[in-house]
Amino acid sequence: MSNVSNSSLRIAITFKNTDSTEPLKKYASEKLIHCIQKFVHQDAEVHVVLAVEKVRQIAEASFHAFGIDFFAREESTDLYASIDKLCDSLSQQLRKQKEKVKNHH
Repeated sequence: MSNVSNSSLRIAITFKNTDSTEPLKKYASEKLIHCIQKFVHQDAEVHVVLAVEKVRQIAEASFHAFGIDFFAREESTDLYASIDKLCDSLSQQLRKQKEKVKNHH
């Protein structure tokens, strides 16, 4: 397990059935930090699991913000593509939540 922190955002990365590589950790951390920090301006700890199951490359992330649990799971044949899709999915969830809060006020 690898921990990366950036001010108020902490990322814990776990690898399953694959070797932990520094470029992969760096890529996942940078993408998630960029994706989440646009919406979350408070302390948050993101748990990321990067797994390989036969030909499926799976990326999962979960964290708690705004009193809500966020979770996304994406898979493809390439782990980097899975991470990209994961960030898109999380951005969509966070954007939807931001709009919901904005419309309530």
